[in-house]
Amino acid sequence: MSEELNQDKYTIDLMKTLWENTFRGTIFDYKNQYIATVRIIFNIPLDRDLVPDNAPEVSPAIIVLVEDTIISPIDVVSFEQTITPILVKKLTSRYLQPDRVMFFYPSPAEGAETKER
Repeated sequence: MSEELNQDKYTIDLMKTLWENTFRGTIFDYKNQYIATVRIIFNIPLDRDLVPDNAPEVSPAIIVLVEDTIISPIDVVSFEQTITPILVKKLTSRYLQPDRVMFFYPSPAEGAETKER
């Protein structure tokens, strides 16, 4: 099952995966051209009854792993600013009320060091 959420600049197609609290998404621009493939993971805190009394309180969050994208580095901030409210609105429920969305991107191949063996 997939659901679409439209914004002027982007369309996000979200699909449930076989993992609990994880979605797969494909993002398209207003011309229906591919922008990115993402994996969305809900970071849900344990129930307070399951942690020590002195454990810090934490809030739920959404983690977005950008698996593939055509976004240039200069457009990352604009992309995140546009996508964040879409994701928060779509994924907020009475059980999950995230206070932040964290994005993670693949490392560029040209920046990775390799060791000769």
